[in-house]
Amino acid sequence: MLVTGPAREPGAAGLRSFRCPLPGSTIGGHRTAGRREVPMTRAASPQGVPVQRRGSPDVDVLVVGAGPTGLTLACDLRRRGLAVRVVERLPQPEPKSRGKGVQPRTLEVFDDLGVVDRVLEAGWSRDLRVRWYVQRELLVDLRLPGRDPLPDTPHPNLVLIPQWRTEQVLRERLTELGGTVEEGRELVDLEQQEDGVLARVATSPAGVAETIRAAWVVGCDGGHSRVRDLLGLALEGDSRAERFLFGDVEVDGLEPADSGYVWFDGGEYLAASPFRGLRSWQVQASLPAGTLEPESLELLQRLFTERSGLSHVRLSSPTWLSTWHSNVRLVDRYRVGRVLVAGDAAHLHSPVGGQGMNTGVQDAYNLGWKLALVVRGRAPDRLLDTYEEERRPIAQAVLSGSDLGYRAVFGADPVTTFLREHVLTPALRVPAVQRAILGGVSELDLHHRGSSLAEEHGTPLTATRWSPGHDDERADAVDRLRFARGVHAGDRAPDGVVRDASTGRTGRLFDAFRGPHATLLLFDGDARTDDGYASLAGIADGVERLFGADVRPWVVVWGPQPPAELAGRRVLLDPDGETHRRYGATAEALYLIRPDGYVGLRAQPASEEVLVRYLRRVFDRAGADVPQPESASSTGSSR
Repeated sequence: MLVTGPAREPGAAGLRSFRCPLPGSTIGGHRTAGRREVPMTRAASPQGVPVQRRGSPDVDVLVVGAGPTGLTLACDLRRRGLAVRVVERLPQPEPKSRGKGVQPRTLEVFDDLGVVDRVLEAGWSRDLRVRWYVQRELLVDLRLPGRDPLPDTPHPNLVLIPQWRTEQVLRERLTELGGTVEEGRELVDLEQQEDGVLARVATSPAGVAETIRAAWVVGCDGGHSRVRDLLGLALEGDSRAERFLFGDVEVDGLEPADSGYVWFDGGEYLAASPFRGLRSWQVQASLPAGTLEPESLELLQRLFTERSGLSHVRLSSPTWLSTWHSNVRLVDRYRVGRVLVAGDAAHLHSPVGGQGMNTGVQDAYNLGWKLALVVRGRAPDRLLDTYEEERRPIAQAVLSGSDLGYRAVFGADPVTTFLREHVLTPALRVPAVQRAILGGVSELDLHHRGSSLAEEHGTPLTATRWSPGHDDERADAVDRLRFARGVHAGDRAPDGVVRDASTGRTGRLFDAFRGPHATLLLFDGDARTDDGYASLAGIADGVERLFGADVRPWVVVWGPQPPAELAGRRVLLDPDGETHRRYGATAEALYLIRPDGYVGLRAQPASEEVLVRYLRRVFDRAGADVPQPESASSTGSSR
């Protein structure tokens, strides 16, 4: 059971509140049998705000807060060519471990941003060990050797890494992309306009403020979000009465030193987690009810000794001490006009499962590509309404799951205590239980199937092929069944092993996805016909002509050699058809993969009409005004 520290984002707090009187946006949609196409709803126009036009904004996006969420968003926007400023209230980065677990889906985000290798090198993802005690008796010595990369999941393991190190990696990447963090800059006020936002930012509450005119503002400023307060957003949910003491300290005398430790005794809890290559550990302890003593090394040492019974173990050199209590809360809206919130500014989590920071990073990843398209005039601003439409239900689901885990881990009533000590703890020895727990917090199965951006088209019954054979591109009954069971619109697009036909190099689908573009996968299925190849080539040429660099098409061929009909196009070879089968595309089909790695559209058979209609609905333009993409390149390329 992963229990991380409170993954609070750095941010602004403590200034007077200013409410931006703008109405919230709502999302509408409907389902139809067989085919689903849901129109996006336009954002409400600002009302009750002085409308002024003062020329072009100083910056495309102002990001408030430089925790993992804000840094992820800034990196994503910078690589898309946007002018971004990041302001952070704190005068310098804080060396606090906080949210220390990076989940597999977040690792995929970091892969796309070009930092996953640094995170894996700095973190601990293999040969994890946790010694679990109940009433000082060792009940489980849990060993998690980790898994090798899977065909559909390149990063299947949790990585333990202190949050300050994750932030350091993202700051380095932001610098490489030409960005920077402006430290000691505190947001004071926001004034919304029809075509921008005036943000007053000061070096201190009493200092002289600079007014920044931004086209958009995103609050990533943590649980005490100043942006959230200025917008007047309601933070709905509950707070737990239990309080905890967290500390980053050196630990001497605790062996083995490469293992994590957990102690339970009724409602009392203690845990200690080491970090790879560091002397520092994160130590957590529940505080007895009514404790008024302020956080201190002495208090943490006393609780450690009392609960572990290890009087020889000494804690020293604290770099962070904090008391904390669990909140399970969610804002009522993610967007008000030209201002949005993400991460802990939008949702506060229990520490169980380590999902607060991960959910925030994925908020940023969902928002980044949409905001970039809007800022560059390539999509209408109603596209931003799908950010709340998609991310708020996921936050609700994650909050519900982590709160259930919190009650199971920290509940002090007799029934919960008995179940935890005599059922849950022994069950952790079972590999299937371990896989279920880690899989449940990996966030790989979260989806947007109900989104207005998720659209599906299946083969009509009248177009089904009923005779056997491989000389007909039409789907037969088995193909239809496989498509129905395959990857759906709104699902995370799985990885797959493929070979680039132009270079002969073996790579992965994720190599083709990497970069700021959407990716079109045109599966040829197991029927190999000249007409079929010509049709897919025509779709690839058409989408490049209409949408340029925004969409990068690849034809995925079931076989070891590229057909002559596809010369000059981007082609991926799937020699044994494994990737076709994983996607449910054993007959001709297309999958449009969004820039954030989720399936936006799928259709069987592949239809240029369906594809172009979908893309024009998203982009709200013909697309002929965008730059044309570079010539076909290897799957390892990125822009």
